[in-house]
Amino acid sequence: MRDKYILTAESVTEGHPDKLCDTIADSVLDACLKGDSSAHVACEVLATAGKVLVAGEISAKIMPDIPSIVCRIIREAGYTGLNYEIEVITHDQSPDIAGAVDGGGLLCAQRGAGDQGIMYGYACSETEELLPLPVVLAHRLTRLLSNARKTGAIRGLGPDGKAQVSVEYVFGLPHRISSVVVSCQHDSDKNVGELRREVVKSVVIPALRELPIDEDTEILINPSGHFVLGGFEADTGLTGRKLMVDTYGGLIPHGG
Repeated sequence: MRDKYILTAESVTEGHPDKLCDTIADSVLDACLKGDSSAHVACEVLATAGKVLVAGEISAKIMPDIPSIVCRIIREAGYTGLNYEIEVITHDQSPDIAGAVDGGGLLCAQRGAGDQGIMYGYACSETEELLPLPVVLAHRLTRLLSNARKTGAIRGLGPDGKAQVSVEYVFGLPHRISSVVVSCQHDSDKNVGELRREVVKSVVIPALRELPIDEDTEILINPSGHFVLGGFEADTGLTGRKLMVDTYGGLIPHGG
């Protein structure tokens, strides 16, 4: 084991374009299962400025109103002015895949999966969540950031944002916070200096209570400066691109 090393994890808010696409896909699945508990759903979402494409293989007795789901999720994330062209391209699941999933052929006595993947995971004693500390801290930062926007604790915040935490380990144990990066969307008239002070006070310090920042911790709040344009208007979103955010923050291999 190395005497000293640094592990980094990131998290994103619900208004991040990739996370929005994940939420739309998850919501399509939920709607399909609500109408048909035996539905088979493989849903992918690609979105950019003014355009949302929902595609995949869906076999369900009741097909949900996917465009309305898209609009609802974008609105609930905190965006207004839903001026999007929504295109839905879906078809039934392949009969070959359906045969394997439903227990045909060699799997006649079993139910199978329509895809395969290789995932690694573990539990650890660093946190109550049994997850590595950098992952827990990164998610806490984005939760507090979203809460500050919704409650008005920090005025002028937008839905898009992300956070990254680097923890220095000594002999396998968390020792100190090496660096913190928080990027958050904001109104055009928001003073960036004021925003940075508010984020440190209302987000960074409360989030890192188990392992507080010290005089050598590098804290970067909106390091690129202004972050006014967010969501699909600023960056293309795609389902599955934040798998590391949803699991171990890049600390373990994850593939599909």
